Amino acid sequence: MKAKYMVCAISSILSITLLSACNQSGQTSLNAGLDTNLDDITQQSAEQLADTEVSETEDVNEKGQSEDALPEDSQLLAEDEDGIQDDEQQDDDGSSIEARLAKAVPDIDYSVENLTLDALKVNITSWYGQKELNRNVIIKIQALLNWHQHGVGAVDGAFGGNVIKAMQAFQKANNLPQTNEMNVDTWLKLVEDTELANRPVLVNYTLTKDDVYLPRLGKGVQYRSVKEALAEKFHMSQGLLSALNTDKRFKAGETITIYNRGTPNMKAVDKVVVDKKQNILYAYDDSDNLVATYPTTVGGRYTPSPNGNYKVINRVLNPTYNSNFRNKNSAIPPGPNNPVGRVWLGLNKQGFGIHGSPEPEKISQQNSHGCVRLTNWDALALYSTINEGAAVEFL
Repeated sequence: MKAKYMVCAISSILSITLLSACNQSGQTSLNAGLDTNLDDITQQSAEQLADTEVSETEDVNEKGQSEDALPEDSQLLAEDEDGIQDDEQQDDDGSSIEARLAKAVPDIDYSVENLTLDALKVNITSWYGQKELNRNVIIKIQALLNWHQHGVGAVDGAFGGNVIKAMQAFQKANNLPQTNEMNVDTWLKLVEDTELANRPVLVNYTLTKDDVYLPRLGKGVQYRSVKEALAEKFHMSQGLLSALNTDKRFKAGETITIYNRGTPNMKAVDKVVVDKKQNILYAYDDSDNLVATYPTTVGGRYTPSPNGNYKVINRVLNPTYNSNFRNKNSAIPPGPNNPVGRVWLGLNKQGFGIHGSPEPEKISQQNSHGCVRLTNWDALALYSTINEGAAVEFL
């Protein structure tokens, strides 16, 4: 079956338009990326691609992953005048990493007092060379990889493909043989930093009214449930959140067990490399040192991601999405379940960018329409650290 999609466009409230072909998806500090902002929009004309159409065929990719079932690629518009406006998108905090992190990834409080038995078991567990990994050990491994800035996607207690990719990236970064299973050398390197080794993986968090109140944002862009919102806030799968809180109703004032997300990468990113075959993005500093990796979803057989070298020309938080830029009334307002999620990083290749996703648990399990998708939290972290003009290489 053939389907047609339109090329995307983002414009600021200053009538500046960017085109994209994307579619989507004690007390201590814990970072949570749930705020809004806009940074550095560049100008292109929406009319340039007004009649552009690309056909694609639904298929299954080489890895057995299904083609994307999310809405088809189209335009992104942050409208001015009679369109949809988001005053929160205007960034008056400058463009420093610290300012972007403060806006995009603010701190929250958690507690380690009166932890549940499930939490205590995970926090004290270790890997002793066992081949069969139970859920507690896997959660610990996922946490350690994340804290070393090798993202595993949603923490779910399963040793899946994104965990293996993150482990192999960690192994490569530390000059260890890359394997599909945990081994002694890898484990010892993961726990070499005593602060990380002793950091609590599961902690307590007391829900606030803001956590459980989901304001109406527009059709389809708000979280579908409080549980979905909390799972994304704490970088967990909804299944694990439920399993750790079987007696909770997720109401304000309740204390729940959550995954301790730690701190995102805070080093400036000057280059990213997108490995399309492995579905992973590598982030490097200006000295070509690897500072973070993130699992991705990239283009499919009929709508592939590009090859070659490009650069980041803009950074946008909470973009507006429109399936038909000729009709401003069809614009979908910003929101976490917007087809491009919470972040848009536009490239100088017309129609392509790096962005978030309303379905974080499906990252690396789908095909996009050419853009690079990250979980919303990874997109927020990359937004906060990537420099304007950063190099983007597709392999």
